[in-house]
Amino acid sequence: MKLKQAYTVIYIKDKNTNKFLFLYRNKKKNDINHGKYIGVGGKIEPGESKDECIVREVYEETNLKLKSFYYMGEVRYIDLDADSYEKMYVYYSDDYSGMMKECSEGSLKFMSEDEFYRSPHWEGDKIFLDYALKNKAFKSVDYYYLGGINFKTILMNKEV
Repeated sequence: MKLKQAYTVIYIKDKNTNKFLFLYRNKKKNDINHGKYIGVGGKIEPGESKDECIVREVYEETNLKLKSFYYMGEVRYIDLDADSYEKMYVYYSDDYSGMMKECSEGSLKFMSEDEFYRSPHWEGDKIFLDYALKNKAFKSVDYYYLGGINFKTILMNKEV
């Protein structure tokens, strides 16, 4: 099975409000995430580590500088039709500085967990967000797809 693309995503918590920063994807054409709230992050560039990527992506999309961040786990989206997968490294932070700026990919918004879950998002995100938003490592989640349909999900070696 071939790795198609690797990404990073981070859930940034505002310690004063206990809300998390999400990106509402509404500005890019042909965006698979269009109309959904997701965490901040993006594609890992050639020669770049996952940690370097998350620092760069946070700064590019928000103007915030991460002071510290924690790796929570890895999510794999496995497409059995294409014999390939995409990998996403998930992070958490509540330690950052800077003034947020407008993002070219969508609208940034701090939201409570309840607000997020009432808003448009990928349903499968809940599996790992239940860990990541509480700053708890989850190690791994695998989503298996056949014919574009998620038919099996495995969280830390157990089917859910």
